[in-house]
Amino acid sequence: MSLTIRICDWVTKYSIYILVFFLPILFLPWTSEVLDFNKQALLVGLVFVSLFAWMLKVLVYGKFEVNKSKMHIFIGVFFLVYLLSTLFSVDRYGSFWGWPRVTSDGLLTVIGLVILYFIVSNILLKKEIIKSIYIFSVAVLIAEIYGVLQLFGLFIVPIDFAKSIAFNTIGSVGGLGVFVAILLPLMIVLLINAKKWWKVLFGVEILFSTLILILINYPMVWWVVILGSALIMMFGVFKRTLFDGRWMALPMFFLAVSLFFVILNPQINFLTQKPNEISLSAQTNLQMDFRVLKKMPIFGSGPGTFSYDFSEFKNSDFSKTVLWNVTFNNGNSKVLTNLATIGILGILGLLALMGAVIFYVGKFLLTEKSDSNQETFYAILGLGLFVSFASEVIAYFLQNSNLTLDFIFFFMIAVLVSLVFDKKKEYELKPSSLTTLIVTFAFTLIFIFGLGLLILGGQRYASEVSYYKGLKALQANKLDDGIKNIEIAASTNSGSDLYFRQLSQVYILKIQDVLADKNMSQDDKTKNVQVLVANSVNAGKIATDINPKNSGNWMVRGYVYQSLNGLISDSQTWAINSYNEAIKLDPNNPYSLTQLGIVYYQNKDYQNAKTNLDKALELKPDYSNGLYFSGLTFDQLGQKDKAIEQFTALQQLNPDSKADIQKVIDNLKAGNGALDGLVQEPPASEAPATASEDQTKNPTVKTQPETNPATKK
Repeated sequence: MSLTIRICDWVTKYSIYILVFFLPILFLPWTSEVLDFNKQALLVGLVFVSLFAWMLKVLVYGKFEVNKSKMHIFIGVFFLVYLLSTLFSVDRYGSFWGWPRVTSDGLLTVIGLVILYFIVSNILLKKEIIKSIYIFSVAVLIAEIYGVLQLFGLFIVPIDFAKSIAFNTIGSVGGLGVFVAILLPLMIVLLINAKKWWKVLFGVEILFSTLILILINYPMVWWVVILGSALIMMFGVFKRTLFDGRWMALPMFFLAVSLFFVILNPQINFLTQKPNEISLSAQTNLQMDFRVLKKMPIFGSGPGTFSYDFSEFKNSDFSKTVLWNVTFNNGNSKVLTNLATIGILGILGLLALMGAVIFYVGKFLLTEKSDSNQETFYAILGLGLFVSFASEVIAYFLQNSNLTLDFIFFFMIAVLVSLVFDKKKEYELKPSSLTTLIVTFAFTLIFIFGLGLLILGGQRYASEVSYYKGLKALQANKLDDGIKNIEIAASTNSGSDLYFRQLSQVYILKIQDVLADKNMSQDDKTKNVQVLVANSVNAGKIATDINPKNSGNWMVRGYVYQSLNGLISDSQTWAINSYNEAIKLDPNNPYSLTQLGIVYYQNKDYQNAKTNLDKALELKPDYSNGLYFSGLTFDQLGQKDKAIEQFTALQQLNPDSKADIQKVIDNLKAGNGALDGLVQEPPASEAPATASEDQTKNPTVKTQPETNPATKK
């Protein structure tokens, strides 16, 4: 074997080894999304390196083998449908990259996972796959240890975002629970078959898994454990020759413990504070899904676009909750989220893939006989992987996913295919054959496409680093540094509306800073303000041009025009148009309706002001800004009694401002103007909460905010 081939083999398998070790534990502090964004970069980078190395080996060696598995068809169909959903997405950029919303749902992530599946199921030898599983198990233990330390408030990483019990390397606390629950069956069978020190490792792993499950104590997670334990016991009955009966005590133990916690629901007080993770209720999510599918039935709204669906199709009652200004990027579960985002064909492709693995692998495991120790080992390992996979399938129906969990999903499928479908077909690349021509052409396309992705991805990553530097500078009140870094981010990656949306707002802050500068001459102020006004307006326009389907872009654009009233001509008209576009995309958000009403009030169009403020207060009766300007509008319309009602309600909501509001009420009762003798109304342009993406990630505690106003974010 030549040196080139040996190097290619080494790169192919060690890229996968590095990936399976680092992906569950990776987080980096120099991007605004510290987990999945960086995990995606790791995944895509390493699988393409591994793939390129293998392709070079094939071209040099002149031969390659492919596993003859029906599962390839199901993987291919799912990928094809996912690709089509991305092409027809309401936000193709976001659906492809998965950022800045749900990185794990991006087409780029799925590309990486499909390549991972191909490499593991077709290229790696069984011994190399076993080695990768053992390497992965070490990473699992590290993730579990760190997760436990976080839950107990022992923050060993001296970074602000890591100083929270809600943070771990998997995602949310619920995500950590699902991670542990789905891998528990695999760890049990590995413990049964392990030798020497590996038995200690897997034993410690199971102990930490148990501790995490008890500390978290989420009912949904316990149900996943119940399923896994029951399936292992079932296989233990049907395949008694594979197991020492004494080992069945482990799944029996976990079944008993999980039933105990589900039935009796004891309260665990080891944690000083447990994060309250929320999500939409299943009923609410389904209602939204049906509305989305009525409009976009085949391919849905596009991968990772659930926030658009939520904005457009959420129930009006949602605005009456404390979560009224939160945009959900995920639904109740992975399946219910995907039902809206990838449509009927997409969800059928996903369900078909799940069903195919369960049917074919389950059938094989139940009927196959093992005649050697090695085959017995593979059979037991396959059982553990199969049960863990089935557990994750159930979790997909109960819980949202993240990149780590999706990685495990595809990795387990690949390993099962390699273990179960062990028949490979060899292809020889003869110099003049059609096969050689087709393979060479395919490799060339893959190489060019992959290399382009790596370059664009690197550029995109650099822009995100600059953007995060800008956010940190703004938090430190270093406005100029913040603007500079966000400008770099926008110029490096001009396809992201997020950067331009942020820029349009920080330019407004800079205008205020310039106008307040006592050391600057009036001429310099005028010149600087003119430039900043133009920059702010231009950035807001670019954001809406890039992504006109994002209501947040139109909200910010309306806010910018509203803030620049008096500095540019027709600013109020532009503000009205922008807010109207935002309302089309997010009709049940009281913010845009209130701001539109305020613009009309400022233009002395009191009837239109009243119409929009009434709509806003119908959605959110306790919206202080809406009540304030509604009271002023009624005053201008000569309806003093109604104005008093609004200010009285405002007074009850703001007891700290009771005296000031009482002066307004006294004016109205005396027949005077509401603000006679008082300071003028506060700045009307309230900034929307859309500078960075609102995210409610990986929720596990299922609440119904539509009917529970006490639920907190």
